[in-house]
This record gives sequence, C-alpha cells and structure tokens, in this order.
Amino acid sequence: MLVAKISFHKLICKLYLSFIGLSLLLDANIEIPLINQLMFSNKIKGCLFGYAIGDALGIGTEFMTRDEIKLRYPEGLHDYSQIITDAHRSQWEKGDFSADTRFVELLAESMIEKQGIDYLHYAQKLKNWYESDEMTDTGPHIRLVLQQPDFTENPIEVSLKIYKCQGHNEAHNEQLGRAMMLGLWPGEYEQNVIENCKITHPDSKCISSSIIIAAMANELLWHRREADYDLLIGIAKRTDENIIPYLEAARYGTLEDFELDDEDTYWYSRKTMGSALWALWNHTDPEKALYEIIDYGGDADTNAALALGLLGLKYGYSNLPHNLTENLLNYNRLNTLSDKLIATLQKADKSKDTDE
Repeated sequence: MLVAKISFHKLICKLYLSFIGLSLLLDANIEIPLINQLMFSNKIKGCLFGYAIGDALGIGTEFMTRDEIKLRYPEGLHDYSQIITDAHRSQWEKGDFSADTRFVELLAESMIEKQGIDYLHYAQKLKNWYESDEMTDTGPHIRLVLQQPDFTENPIEVSLKIYKCQGHNEAHNEQLGRAMMLGLWPGEYEQNVIENCKITHPDSKCISSSIIIAAMANELLWHRREADYDLLIGIAKRTDENIIPYLEAARYGTLEDFELDDEDTYWYSRKTMGSALWALWNHTDPEKALYEIIDYGGDADTNAALALGLLGLKYGYSNLPHNLTENLLNYNRLNTLSDKLIATLQKADKSKDTDE
C-alpha cells in the first residue's frame, strides 16, 4: 500500500511538472521532497519567463507617454500580435525580447558554467556578446564600457573610469535584472551584487537599488515570503538614502507617483526598482500587473520585466499569462536554461547545507 501511495504521489507530481514544463526534472538525482521541488522549479521558471515576457510585451509601449499609449492601443496591449511596427519597434520580431533579457540569460549561463558567481567570468561573456555584433539595442554607456580593451581584466576599474569621464549623475536601470538573478543564489548575496553591478553601473543609487531587488528575490525564493519593508529601508539607509522616497512610494503610493513616462528620467534605476516593488505589493495577479505597468510607458520593457520577474518568482510560472509564455520567441532556449539553472541552484543549496 505504501509503494502504491508513493507511486501515485510521483504521478501527480509528474503531471504537474509536465503542466508547467518541467517534467524532465523528475529524472534528476536530487534528494529533496518532490512537493518542494515542484514549488522551487515553478518559482525559478516563473522568474525567468516573467522577466522575458515583461520585456517582450513592454517593447510595445517603450518610450511612449501614457497619452500615446491610449492612442496607439485604445483597448490596451495584451498580446505580442498587437505591437505596432514603427522605427523603434522594428528592431524586434513580435514576441522577441530585448538586450535586458539577454543580460539575464548570460548571467544564468555564467552561474551554471561556473557553478557559482564569478563577475570576471560574466564580464568575459558580456565582452564576447559585444564582439559578436549581436548586441544591437543596448545603451551607449554599456557599449563604451565593453569596447575598452582591458574590460575583461579589470571590469570594475574600467567601468568606474568611464562613468566618471562621462559625468553621470544618475544611475540607469539595466543592471536590476542581474541583481534579481543574483538574489536567487543561496546564502550571502550582497557582495556578489555589488561586484556585478560595478562592472557596468558603479553608481551608489544603482548599487543600492540592486541590493534591494536581490534581497527581495532571495526572500521570495528561499524563505517564500516578501522581504520585510524595514529590511529594505535599512539597506537604503546604509547604501544611499536617495532610494528611500522611492521605497516609500512603492509601499504607500501609487504607480503615478513614479512618473514612468517622463522622458528625462525614463531609465532611472530607482524608478524601475520602485515600480517593480509597487507591482509586487499591490497585485496578486501577474497578468494584471503586467498590463498596468506597460500602460504607463517610459522604459516599459525594463519596468515590466523586473515587475514580472519578481511576480513570477512569487506566484510561479503556472500563473503567468499562457498566451505570452507560449508565443515567446526563443521559448525553447529559455526553457532549457531554466531547467539547468534550477538544477544548479538546488545543488548549490545542498552544498551550502553540507558546508554549514
């Protein structure tokens, strides 16, 4: 009778894993309870696919004002097929994602290949990507950093030098997806976030917002709860207090407070961080959160990507809009990457427990 119960339990797990696209994981030799494996796998896959579909659909309203969005999408933007074709959006096929997701993919690949976090290894992957001529939609700052001949040997020093020469006074947001990924690693994450952030974005506001996003991701995955608000405020106080008003707006304000479609502040790291946390704290339905974020325009793909990455991490792949996951270009590549990352993180967690 016990054998029959176990077999039935495995069958139910296999059916559920098949539903969320993770049936291959049942063959993995990982000694954790199956129900925990189900939840863990659903969260990781939800995080990666949430980020990608937020990016892919957000392209449709990127750099638009709210008034423009109402004119172009009077019924709202809910599917890739609706995305208009103009000079900007013609860079991508419908259902494709931008460089934002590629940054995240490369970091996941690095984590898998190194079975750990190595910012120098990731820097080399960025350099290879840049030299492949496939990096077509990134900002000028990152391009300038990556074209430096000594970037792979001293990425932090090179990035800081470029940052100072350009006279930046506000941090951009491209690094936040990487921070989310680094928060998935079991155990201590802050130093990894700081190093990884500095190789492209050595600004204190950027670093502070990145640590906050990593903290939230780490709590959502490993403790199955949102990071405590006071913890996030504490991070801001010791890293950059300019972040605090954006945390307060996320917790107690509205999405309008972030003025996401202001063309002079589209890329502010603090705005993307704040709008993602606002979505996490104010929505229980990832799909509704996605539509609301992209309706506010601005850097909509990055804002929606981070918001859906965190919501996917909280609610799982099975709660993401199916029309967007199934019609995502490069679905198979991202699905394979998800499976490999899941196995890598489970192995890392088991190793951490053994060391402790």
